[in-house]
Parts: sequence; structure tokens; C-alpha cells
Amino acid sequence: MVRSGAENYTVPVHAPIRPSSTNRSTPSVFLHDPLIVGTFCGLASSLGYTMATSCLRAVSDCDVVWVSCVKAFPTVVMFGPVVFYGLLRGTERLPSARQLASLVVASLICQLLGNVVFQWSLGVVGMALTVPLCLGTQIVSGAIMGRMVLHEPVTIRMAISTVVLIGAISVLSLGAGDASRSVAVAQPPSLWLVAAGVGAACLSGMSYALLGVAIRYAVTDRISIPLTLVCVTLTGVIALGVVTLLRIGLAGMLATQPHQFWTMMLAGFFNAVAFLALTKSLQLIPVLYVNALSSSQAAMAAVVGILVFAESSSSTLWLGVTMTIVGLFMMQRKSAHRNHQVGPDEDAATTGRPALRQADAVGAIQRPSDRRIEP
Repeated sequence: MVRSGAENYTVPVHAPIRPSSTNRSTPSVFLHDPLIVGTFCGLASSLGYTMATSCLRAVSDCDVVWVSCVKAFPTVVMFGPVVFYGLLRGTERLPSARQLASLVVASLICQLLGNVVFQWSLGVVGMALTVPLCLGTQIVSGAIMGRMVLHEPVTIRMAISTVVLIGAISVLSLGAGDASRSVAVAQPPSLWLVAAGVGAACLSGMSYALLGVAIRYAVTDRISIPLTLVCVTLTGVIALGVVTLLRIGLAGMLATQPHQFWTMMLAGFFNAVAFLALTKSLQLIPVLYVNALSSSQAAMAAVVGILVFAESSSSTLWLGVTMTIVGLFMMQRKSAHRNHQVGPDEDAATTGRPALRQADAVGAIQRPSDRRIEP
């Protein structure tokens, strides 16, 4: 959950478009029904992010920095030409030096303390545990940072949701030992390694939340979401590429097996496609409904981790996943209600991920501190 990376934005919420009462064939009605199309895109987004994390889990034995570098590349390729074309036509505006500097610094933190440690955590405690830990920590830390930095109000629902998510993190941590033993292929992991794996998943969530808050604090409507996304991922490709050269050298990069390299690329592709599906879904159906669909990522990750990667299943894992979904849903109901009350112009200036992750092009994505950004 990986969630860019870029990961974790807000876009103006448009009222759901209702199909006209003209005579149409049944398939045509389905294709033009915003509820059906929006629901499909919302589920496709959750599935896409789960598939991206699955690909990352499959290459958890590779260098974590190199994996994160390659994963960011498809987003640059997909969105870079769009941004470049916009700059040529004058529809895109370059950020100021202060905005660009703030974005680059936040991106570096997100890439090095977000994507890299998230990837490392996948190889230590597994996918079923890492994803809900990351999601829960991101929402909690995002709420705290939003209050401290952006002076956002704290509601009773927000406080209860935070308590639930903290409880979920605690419950999930109790099952970390079993999860780590099911992932280890050599020798049983030490207690310190298990604790580090849990801490890494939580640290990645905090870094994604920090990126979201930084984007909302430093970036205004002068910078479009595609341009922001390209800045974040391009920073990751360059910075992580340099670190990879220093760590394993060019020979180590070229030693990557073809199937491993394309799995990394596929993770980035799924991440970008999931982002596009998410933004389309937010154009068609209420944010509350989209958030309910997005919360399914925690359950999807647990199922894939257990069935595909033979990770440990336990009562603490499923209790923690359930608490995470409930906490995310409660927190995001507050966000949906708040976004529904502000005007499109105000909301567009606060959009942001991901994770997380991710808002954009669409109209009303939640505030960065409320969604995982996974660049």
C-alpha cells in the first residue's frame, strides 16, 4: 500500500450525474450509470493498489532501494508527457522556487522513509500485516499533523477513529511474530527484527502523511495534480537511482533478473492505473462511498498475503484488519462530509494519495492528510 507511494489529494466533488430517462438498451444504461461505473472504478482502484503491493511483495528479496526506484518510473512515463504537453500549450504552470523546494524535500522524505522502508517491511513481516499498519498509522499521524501544522479541527468522530486505529496497530503488532516467522526463509527472526518490521511499516505511513500535509501546506492551485505527481516520482527516480548506484553499483542493477525487473515495473503500472481509477471514481460517486471501497485494501492485502504468499493467518491479524477498516471508514466519513461543504474552488486548492495516495485529476479527492499517497 503502497500505497506513491505518491502517495497519498482533494478534488472538487461533483454531484453524481444521473442518467437521462431516454430509451436505452440495458448495457448502454449500465455503461452510462455513474453509480455503476464509479463503483467499478473504486473497486478497480483498490484492486490495483493491492496488485501493486503484491508485485512489491514478490520482489521483497531484491534491493529495496532499487525496487522503489523502478516502481516510480512508470508513473513518470505515463504522466510526464501529459504535463509536458500542458506546459507547451500553456495550460500548466510551473511552481515557484519555494513551492518546488518544499515539494522536493517532502518527496525525498517520502521516497527514502516511505517507499523504501515499506518495501523492507514487506520482506520482514509480510504483506498482510504491513498494509493495515501503514494505512492506520498514516491516518492517525495525518490527523495529528493536520491539527498541528494546518490547524484543522478535531471532531469527536475523528478522535474516536484515532483511538480505534491506534488499537488496531497495537493488535496487529501482537501478531507480528507469527507473521514474520511465516515470511522468513532462512532462520527464525529475532524479536528486534520483528519490532523493526512493525516500526518500518508505521514509519512509512507517517512519511506518506507528511508528504500529504507538505503538499497541502506548500502547493496551491498553481500546481496541478499531474505536475505534482510527476515532481514527486521524478524526484524518487533520480534520488533512489543515485542511492542504488552507491549501494549495489551498475553491475548489481544489471544483475536483476528480467522477471524481477518487469515485476517492479508492473507494480508501478498498477499504482498509476489505480490512481487514475480512483480519480475517475471520485468524479462519479460520493467521496463517502469511494472511501468505503478504498478501505477494502486492508482486507484484500490480508487475503492475498495469506493465500498467495502463505503468510500466517491469526485471530489477531483479522481483528486488527477489521479495526483498521472501521477506523478508516469513520475517519473518512468526516472527511467526506467536510469536503461536501466547501466549494469547488476552495477544495481544488487542497487536493492531494496513498496512497495516498492520491487525488487529483478528479475533482474531489480528500485532503492529503486523509489518504495514502503512494508515489
